[in-house]
Amino acid sequence: MITECPNCNKVISVAKSGMTRCPKCGALVFIGDPLKEEKNCVVDPAPEERNETDAKEAERNENIRKVKVVLKKIKIATESGTPWDLVSQIGFADAFFLTTKELILTPEAFFYKMKICKKPSFLPLYGIITAFAASLFQIFWALKFFQTAFPDFASFKAAVSSFGGTALPLLKDEAALKAVFDMMNPEPSMLFFQIALSPFMAIVFTAFILHTGSTLLGAKTRLIQFYRMSSFIMVTGLLNIIPVLGNLMSFVWRAVLVYKGGKILNGFDERKARIFLVFYIFMQILFIGLGMI
Repeated sequence: MITECPNCNKVISVAKSGMTRCPKCGALVFIGDPLKEEKNCVVDPAPEERNETDAKEAERNENIRKVKVVLKKIKIATESGTPWDLVSQIGFADAFFLTTKELILTPEAFFYKMKICKKPSFLPLYGIITAFAASLFQIFWALKFFQTAFPDFASFKAAVSSFGGTALPLLKDEAALKAVFDMMNPEPSMLFFQIALSPFMAIVFTAFILHTGSTLLGAKTRLIQFYRMSSFIMVTGLLNIIPVLGNLMSFVWRAVLVYKGGKILNGFDERKARIFLVFYIFMQILFIGLGMI
């Protein structure tokens, strides 16, 4: 009986219907009886095809396994929080570097991880360190410029007097002038106290500003999240190492982080995120004017 292999379509000759192996491809096939209207079919594909199919299946399963491992690692890393929340596992230097890197390159992802962290710390040491450094740089340059421009009280008084009627009324009084001059020439103990206290004041006041803005816009984000956010955004103060320009750059960078962080933590849309940012900038300028940050 002349028929055709259903696997490779080669014309083959068989004595009768039933099971046979194709002489070309080696597949085990069933040859149907045409009188019974039985169709030819493949029982077992050729060894080469079977091996190729098995290899592809094994490769696919291995790729699936690798993806699952990666997803599991991402889930663990994400739920564990920011790199700083893993400081005990990865070490101080790596945690500090990775935290700073993410705040610069991927702030949205950073604040998302901060938001869903299972065990958030109240005041991350990272924020205290960066706020301390920022305060140190800022105070250093302020005193440096003032003391260089006004080496003694007489030069300061003469400079203020030169403004004439444009000088602040408060500074027309010599006692007030002397108080300002003494403040810019502090005693070592007072200077140490100011530098030590400034980081905590900056973090606390900023956290309350952020929480107030969040509450006014209808969000229910916990205050602890804003203590953490406030601590982390203090990294922008490291730019204060650059005199004058560094302060401006720091302010702009911090505003960007407040916008992105506020949007993630509060779940704000674009409009509310912008309002949140405007509120923060207004309050920040107000507190700076009052000398509280």
